[in-house]
This record gives sequence, C-alpha cells and structure tokens, in this order.
Amino acid sequence: MKFKNVCRVINGRAYKLDELLEKGKYPVLRVGNFFTNSEMLYSDLELESDKYCEDDDLLFAWSASFGPKIYRGPKSIYHYHIWKLQVDDSKADKYYLYYWLLNNVRRMQAGGHGSVMAHITKQDMENQEIDLPPLQLQKRIAGILKSLDEKMDNNAQINKNLLEFNFA
Repeated sequence: MKFKNVCRVINGRAYKLDELLEKGKYPVLRVGNFFTNSEMLYSDLELESDKYCEDDDLLFAWSASFGPKIYRGPKSIYHYHIWKLQVDDSKADKYYLYYWLLNNVRRMQAGGHGSVMAHITKQDMENQEIDLPPLQLQKRIAGILKSLDEKMDNNAQINKNLLEFNFA
C-alpha cells in the first residue's frame, strides 16, 4: 500500500525574513528546532488551519536533516522543510507510523534528491510502500515501543539528575 493511502502529507510554509519575529503570536517550528536548536522565532501571521501543528501531531523533516517527530508544544506554524502527516485513523496508528518512519529514514535518504542539500520530495514520500499489519496489532506494537522510549527517557533524566548532584 502507498503511504498516501494512509496519511496525508501536508507542506509547511516558506517564510520571508520580515515575517519571522523575536516575539509574536505563534512559534515557528523550523528544522533546526526540530532536532537541536531551542531558539524559537515567531510570527503573527494568520494562516490556513493546515499550516499549524499542535501537540501530538506527527511531523517529518524532509530536507538536510531527516526524520519523524511527535510534536510536543503549543500551537505553532511549521516551516516548509517539515511536513505534517495527517494519519487516517481507520487505517493506521500514528505512533506505529512514527516508528515505521524512524526505521525507514535511512532507506528514504538513500533514494533522496540533491547533491548539496539532500531532500525527499513529497511525491517520493507519498509513494513509499508500506505494509501495515491490522490496526489493533499496529497499536500494540506502537504501545510497546512507546513504553520503551518513555523508560529510556526516564532513565536518561535520572542519570542527568544524578550527575548534577554528583551521585553518579
């Protein structure tokens, strides 16, 4: 089955420099924020509803840096180099797709385009072949993987706290 049959791939928005502000109504999620940079820019633009991401949305960075994220944060505008993946809940589990994307990102990069700044086209993404198990099994698999991720995050936080207090 093609990815586009279970998920709508929605482009973010490109910005002019004068549209990006130090303070504003909406944070603008850029690829740098997606992976490493916590410094946010803002915008007061009012856009179509599909140009905003909200807490728990599935996103995918497709240019230079690749990969999925489950967005954690306030209503934000997302940049053009990020897609919002709107999952058809009757066919696929969002968290299952997140883990599937994590597992397949290297393969997608290998088929990407561009010699200076590699990227995946929207068409390439939509035409990815995905074999999905039944929905209930997807949910069980994703639940187990999510639980393991939460435990690893919790352990990392415990280790960080121990190092801060010199107990490690």
